[in-house]
Amino acid sequence: MKLIHTIICICIAYCGFAAEYTISLAVNGFGGQKTYLTKVEGDLAILTDTLTADRYGLFKTTFTDDNETGFYKFIFPQLNNAEVPFIFNKESVAISTEAINPNAYIQIMMSKENDLYYQFLKKNAIFNNQVELLENIYDNYLGDDFRAQTEQEYLRLIQQYSSDIANLYERGKGTFAWKIIKSSITPVPPMLLPQSEKNAFLKAHFFDDVDFADTSLINSEVFTAAAIHYLSVYTQQIQQSNKNAIFMSAVDTILDKASVNETTYEFIVNYLLGGFESMGANEIVSYISQKYLTENSCSNGEKTTLQRKALSNTELAVGKHAPLDILSAMNSKKDIDFASENIALVFWATWCGHCVEAVPQLVEHYAELSKPKYKLITVSLDTTTNDWENFINEHPKFNKSRNLIDTNGWDGELAESYYIYATPTIYLIQAGKIVAKPVEVNEFFKTVTRLKWE
Repeated sequence: MKLIHTIICICIAYCGFAAEYTISLAVNGFGGQKTYLTKVEGDLAILTDTLTADRYGLFKTTFTDDNETGFYKFIFPQLNNAEVPFIFNKESVAISTEAINPNAYIQIMMSKENDLYYQFLKKNAIFNNQVELLENIYDNYLGDDFRAQTEQEYLRLIQQYSSDIANLYERGKGTFAWKIIKSSITPVPPMLLPQSEKNAFLKAHFFDDVDFADTSLINSEVFTAAAIHYLSVYTQQIQQSNKNAIFMSAVDTILDKASVNETTYEFIVNYLLGGFESMGANEIVSYISQKYLTENSCSNGEKTTLQRKALSNTELAVGKHAPLDILSAMNSKKDIDFASENIALVFWATWCGHCVEAVPQLVEHYAELSKPKYKLITVSLDTTTNDWENFINEHPKFNKSRNLIDTNGWDGELAESYYIYATPTIYLIQAGKIVAKPVEVNEFFKTVTRLKWE
């Protein structure tokens, strides 16, 4: 019998039997509805599945050991994108909530890690609210006796909070939940301080407990939340004349802390670039890109996506000369003077969902202009011509624009010359110089109007 037991154990270990874990969410009053199940990577929610509830409002799926440990979310677009986050770390998870406000009524029915995490959220929210109240009293009420009582209550709160965190550690040490909890604790001064002194304390100690060396935390919101909260500390001193310099100082600190691990560092650089790009803060984007390129010089070989992104922000920033030689060489008709004409250059592909929505709008707008003052050139990065030709034939307005394809895709000379790291990418070029890099269709239309190209 002992031999048989050993053989069974060996088979379980080596014959491909994967453990299964049930993931369920019960939403009262939400029968037959759909939810998106997403995997969290910083500020991104990556779709992994679409689930439909049974008639009682129960959503259910199965994870295995192949599912990465980390943060996941149920997202409800029909409820203004309400979210129910949860941790998966090789255990079954059962959660219940109410459709009226899913995030506010979460109860953990099964899962040690999620129970720990949600207990922390509750204790942390109460603590921060109480601290904020005491700080407000301290800053706005006079009287030595009253202030002394406030300071005493503040010390009592800190002691109780420290005790609560220590208790959570004892119950959760070694878990992914504890990693998140530890790196999510906002430091507080040991005594009540005026706001300016508190900000100085936060700037010096904000990242004391954030473990940037732990790359598993990329599968959560820890790093991105810490970065955005740290930047918010600096908003207290922002003036219109020096806000870029202030944010650059904050960026220096964030990147210095993240530099303990190359993977984390690149993750944070990419997040900061995306955030400041969305704000239109081009000076800060160039600063981060240059800092990254200086500290991580590109080799002569194939460049990573992040390296291309950084080079696009520096070498091909607005005001720089566009690399026109290769583009001119691909113009078989030789009827465009790239050095003097206005050019709208659009990189796209038929496999890019955003492209197939956006690019036809640019093409139709161009076709409707009686005398456009620019040339619209589309460059497809499709690796075969069939999909590209079929798509163009389905949209006759493409016959008004110049349409090129480089079946080498990302590795093509044109894509490499323009440091293309995402599609669609748009360059507006005037007399050989880049004058704008609109991201969205509406931004393109507004820029074309501003440049008087219509």
